[in-house]
This record gives sequence, C-alpha cells and structure tokens, in this order.
Amino acid sequence: MKEEKKKYEELLTTIANTRLVYNTMNDLEDMLDNHSIHNNGIKRCFTTLQKLRSVYRDIKGEVSQMTNDALDLDIVLADYQQAWTFFRSNLFRRSNPESVALELLAYCCPPYIREGITPSRNSIYQEVIAQHIDLPFLLLMILKAIPGYDSKDGDVENIDELFDNVMQVMEKFASNSTLFNAQSAIGRAREEENRTRLTLYLHVSNILYYYQSFVDSEERYDMSNQHKQNQVQLDIAGFWNECGGKLEQTKFWQIEDMDNYGCYRMTLWEKKANNQLLCTRHTLFVSRSDEGNLVYYMHHPEAVEKIIKGEALNDNDHVWYQTPMLDRTPSAITLTRLLDSGVWREEIPLTRCTDETVTAQYERWMNHDCKIVNPFSKFDYRFNINLYAVTPTHLYIPTDDEGEYYKVPKSSYEGFGLIQMTDSVGTVKINGKTYLAFDEFLLFISTDKEELDKYGITIVNTIE
Repeated sequence: MKEEKKKYEELLTTIANTRLVYNTMNDLEDMLDNHSIHNNGIKRCFTTLQKLRSVYRDIKGEVSQMTNDALDLDIVLADYQQAWTFFRSNLFRRSNPESVALELLAYCCPPYIREGITPSRNSIYQEVIAQHIDLPFLLLMILKAIPGYDSKDGDVENIDELFDNVMQVMEKFASNSTLFNAQSAIGRAREEENRTRLTLYLHVSNILYYYQSFVDSEERYDMSNQHKQNQVQLDIAGFWNECGGKLEQTKFWQIEDMDNYGCYRMTLWEKKANNQLLCTRHTLFVSRSDEGNLVYYMHHPEAVEKIIKGEALNDNDHVWYQTPMLDRTPSAITLTRLLDSGVWREEIPLTRCTDETVTAQYERWMNHDCKIVNPFSKFDYRFNINLYAVTPTHLYIPTDDEGEYYKVPKSSYEGFGLIQMTDSVGTVKINGKTYLAFDEFLLFISTDKEELDKYGITIVNTIE
C-alpha cells in the first residue's frame, strides 16, 4: 500500500509541476476544488491513498474527455518519463533545436532519410527507434515546448507561441512529401480552443500518425479502408441554391452522385449578363468525423490533375467544411468551413430546390438558353472503377478495347498484394489521357508505353 501511495504522489506531482494537463496551477486547483496545492503540494493536500487515487482518476477522466478518448493518462505519463530520461542523457544540450528536430523526424519517419548525419547523432537516432522512445514527446522536448518530467518551471504563459512554433516545424517536415498534405491536421491544431501541453502533444501525435500512414503504402491502404467505413451516402442529388430555394439569383449548385460511395460532383453554375453560363465542377467527399459531425472535403477542378501527377495541393485546391449530422435526405445544408482559408468562403448556405418553376429554369439555362463556359474543362475527368480480376500474382484492368486488359504485376508497387475486387481500382480519363487508378494508394499510372514499362505492365487478351 505504501508503494502504491508513493506512485500516485509522484504521478500527481508530475502533472502539477509540469503543467502538462492544465496551463496554470490555478486551473488545476479549480478543477480539483483544492486551492492550497500551490502552497502545500500534492502530498500534504491528499494524505491518503484513497484521496490520491481518486484525484488521479478524476484527472485521467478529464484527459480522456478532452482528447475524445485518444489518450490514456497512464500511457502518456509512462512515455513522458521514458522520453525525458532519454532526452536528458542524449539530446539535452543540442544547439539549433529546429534543425535537430527536422533531422530526427526525417530519420525516424518514412522514407527514412539517413544520409549526411554525423556518427554520434546517427547512433542516438538508432537508439530512439530501438528503445521505442515516444517521438512526439522527444520532438516537443527538443523544441522546448514541453519541459522535463521533473520540471518545476511553473505556469505556461506562452502556449500560443508554443503551438505556432511547433506547427511551423511540422509544416516544414510535411512539405517534403507530395502524398501527404498536412493542412487538415495542422489546421485542426491551430484551431484548438483548449490549448495545453497535452493537447499540443496530441496534435503532434496525430500529424505524425497521418503522415506515416500516407507515406507508407500499406499503411495508406489500411487508412483508406478505415476512411471508407466513415463515408456517408446522402440523398443530395439535384439543384440547390443560396436564396432559400427561390429564383432570386442567377447562381446555383448542381449535385450529382458519382460511382464511389459518399462521393459527388458538385457544380457551381452562374449565369452572366451576356447569356453565358459559367461552370465550375468540384468533387465532394462526405464522411463522418470522430465527433459525430459530417465533414465535406471539396476538390477544386485543378486539384485532380495535381493529385494524378503526385503534386502537393495548396489552399486554392481543396477545402474542408462541416455540418452537424443530417437526415439522409436534407432540405437545407449550411456548410461551415472547418479550417482557415484565404480563398474559400466561410459558409455556403444551401437550400434544395423543389419548386418546379425554379428547376425548369435552371435546366433551360443549361440545355437551351445559354452558352456553357467551363474555364476548367481540361480538368474534367471520368473515373471508371473496373478492376476485372485479381490473381495470386497480377491485377487485370480492362482497356478501352473489348477483351483486352492491362496486366499489372502485384510486385510492381508495394501494397498491391492487398488489393481486393471491392477496391477503387480502374481507369481515369482526363485531358485526353488515360491513367490506371489505384485510389487507395493515391497512385495514378499513365498508360503511355514508357510508364507501363516502368511498372512492368503489359496489355493482354487472356486472364492467367
């Protein structure tokens, strides 16, 4: 019993002194309804094992609630202590912390850049991996965003500065990958309302998790399948506008179902004074968030070509909106932007157009009265999901000619051995070109002979 009492005393003392969960001692005291901790310390304020255990469980429950069950306080503190012991022995007095942090991340995360590192630091980074040191904690210690496990530095007075500095480093690191765009995860961190060292640790952990899931092809496949489980198919096909469903503006939206579950084409139409009808076709993906809201991920037409070419997206290319959970057939949707943007509108208030007079007018503009002008027509695409067969060694995708197939070796790309008939594999046609599409891997292979040869892909007439 004495050892257990000592354990809780040490854990609570660490929580109090490091300001890990709460930025100030006053915040911790308010939560525990005990305003003498700053004078008397944990041991004198909670003198019995029962009180210590109860307080710890209260804080553990708070941590679970504030992180949506993402963090277990027992594991967090154990990882914190191990990381601090390692940091103190190996990285404590390193100069240029940002450079060290970026080097460590590049070393420990795929594609594992390990050239040009001094032998001493190479040895240290090898031990980080061998000893399973918690990388987010180590990173935050290097950047001086989290103090030592035995710290007594006092209240956190610069939490906003800590968040900004760390996110700048994470942006620099993630910018090295064309597959992973950190805007969503980093944007969530920057919009965090409950900013503490603990929530900063959570956001860094999430960013690194998603980064590694995207960069590692097999992890990316698994994450894609997990994402599919959160996709939501709504009955939203039809005309929508931003004037209550009435014919009061010349701007309106048309939503069409696409082949993928939870995927839509969302076209913005705008009639101009010269009888031209301006057209911008977006791609929309709808999914359920961990918090139970609906998230709407929208691609600008120009984004599609960048994705196919493996180029990084910027603010112009995509946006995240959200709404509360809706009925499957909503009559109104107010999309509220999830992250900051210098391009995309903060809100899009949509009402379904059910008045036949309104919808008939839209159809006349589109089909008879107006000249359609699409400045992004070269980015229009068609994704045909048509994986024909999966054998132990190859994947077969039909060409445009009857009875002819692209024969794709599973060995040509890491992770192809995981592909199943239900996956989003097929062909994409855009700007006069055809690509073999492997959506779960965000991989698009040109059907030009040179590119097919690179992957060992041949065209055959039989399935073997």
